Amino acid sequence: MSQPLYTVRQLAYVVKDLDAALKYWTETLKVGPFFLFEHCPLSNQIYRGSPANVDVTLALGNSGALQIELIYQNNDEPSVYREFLDAGREGVHHFGMMPVDYAATCAHYRSLGHEAAFICDIGGAELTYFDTVSAVGHFIELWDNNDIYKDLFSLVEDAAVGWDGNDPVRPGPL
Repeated sequence: MSQPLYTVRQLAYVVKDLDAALKYWTETLKVGPFFLFEHCPLSNQIYRGSPANVDVTLALGNSGALQIELIYQNNDEPSVYREFLDAGREGVHHFGMMPVDYAATCAHYRSLGHEAAFICDIGGAELTYFDTVSAVGHFIELWDNNDIYKDLFSLVEDAAVGWDGNDPVRPGPL
């Protein structure tokens, strides 16, 4: 990753039509390529304190050093994405950061009164969405400082360097 730890690394959008969003981002905004993770395996899901089973498809691409994430929810399960859509919103949902000390930073956010609205892991690496809507207007996602995320983010960022517009949507490596 070219960005230092604990900087805004990702800007994420919840979308109602993933194909249309991908087309706009790749063709109009010239961002990409995007790596598509259909039915992304999110394990150990906890949504607002209860077990959850959200099914999402994610697309990750980069604009320079900033990762763009497009999120499409495949089911109607309660989630941070569904509550966003049910409120009549579409668009910027959260930004993501990787702190040096994930556990300490999560504890700090909790001490500020921010609820851990969604917790899960991908490949054994945990992430947490904090409800910071009242503070910044959207959620903040924190990732465990883990090679699983670092390697994935490097892959996506490296693919964007010199991207010529070909092969705009690719299967994700998970």
